[in-house]
Amino acid sequence: RRAVLFKINLRGARLRGANLISADLNGANLSGADLRDAQLSFADLRDANLAGADLTEANVSQEELALTKSLKGAIMPNGKKHR
Repeated sequence: RRAVLFKINLRGARLRGANLISADLNGANLSGADLRDAQLSFADLRDANLAGADLTEANVSQEELALTKSLKGAIMPNGKKHR
C-alpha cells in the first residue's frame, strides 16, 4: 500500500530508516527531518521541502530529489551538504 502524506508537516521528524517507498510526499514539509537510511525510492517528492534534512545513506534517486522545492543545507545520501 502507498502512504498518502500529501502536504503533511513532518518538520524535524525522526524518520531514520523509515519505509517511505512510493509514498505521496507531494508538498510535504520535511525540513530538518532525520531521514538517514530511509527508503524513499519511487516516493513523490514534488514540491517537498527537504531543507536541512539529513538524507545520509537514504535510498532515493537524484531524479526524485530534483523535484523537491528545497534541499538547501540538506545532507545528501552521499554525506555531502547541499548548497
